[in-house]
Amino acid sequence: MKSETPQLELTGERTLPGIPGENYWFTRHLVAYRMAGELAEGKRVIDVGCGEGYGPALLAVSAVDVLGVDIAPEVIRHARACYGAPNLSFEVMDVNSLDVPDGSLDLAVSLQVIEHLTDESGYIEEIARVLRPDGTALITTPNRLTISPGSDAPINPFHLREYAPEEFRSELARHFGRVKVSGIFHAGWMKLNERVRAVDFIKFYRMSKLNPRFWTHRLLTPLISTSWFRVGTADLDRCLDILALCTEPHTPGEGVG
Repeated sequence: MKSETPQLELTGERTLPGIPGENYWFTRHLVAYRMAGELAEGKRVIDVGCGEGYGPALLAVSAVDVLGVDIAPEVIRHARACYGAPNLSFEVMDVNSLDVPDGSLDLAVSLQVIEHLTDESGYIEEIARVLRPDGTALITTPNRLTISPGSDAPINPFHLREYAPEEFRSELARHFGRVKVSGIFHAGWMKLNERVRAVDFIKFYRMSKLNPRFWTHRLLTPLISTSWFRVGTADLDRCLDILALCTEPHTPGEGVG
C-alpha cells in the first residue's frame, strides 16, 4: 500500500480495512473474497461496487487482470492511490451501466452491493451481460433474517432492500440459468457467542459505554479472523451473508420475467 494516500471515512456504507472496531464486518468480506480468489485464477475479472479497493487487489494476485468499479469518485481515487499492480485497474462506473463490452469477462464479483440499489434487476442484468457464456458471477448480500431480525425494514440506513436466501436466489435466477446458494456462518467461539451474546456486532454502534458489551466488543473484535467463520449450504435461513454462485448468464433481454 502506498503512503500519503487519501483516506476514506467509515460511515457504515462500506467496510474498510485496518480499523480494529470494524474488523468483524471486514473479515466477513474477506471470507467471500477468498472464495472469489479461488475462482479468479487465470481469469479476466471485474469487481462491481469494489469499494475501498482491497478486494480487487486480492483478486489480482491470481487473476490475469482485474477491473474494480465503483460509482464514488473519491473511492476510486483512494483505490488507485493505495493499490497498484500491472494487472489491476480502477474506474468510476455506475453498476447499472457498466462501460464494459458484452461477453468480455470470465468472472464478476460483487459483494454486499445489491442491498444499496434501487434498480436491483438492472444491476444483475449488467453483470450477466459482461460475462462470457461460460462465465461465473459471485454475488453476496446480508441475510435479512439475521441482519435485521424482526424488522420489516433494514436496520442499516444505507440498505434499501434486504433478501432472505430464497428471495435472493429467485432474483438472480431471472438472469442466470444456474444459481447455487450457500451462506457464511459463525464458527468456533463466534458460534458460542450467538447463545451467550458476550458481543453484539449489530447493536454495538448504538450502545452506551455503560453497557459491558461495548467493552467486550472493543476487546474481542480486533482478534477476529476468517477461521472464525465457515461457508455452508444447510440451514441457510440462519446464515449471516448469502453467497450466490451464478453461471449460464442470460444474454441481454433473455429470460427476464
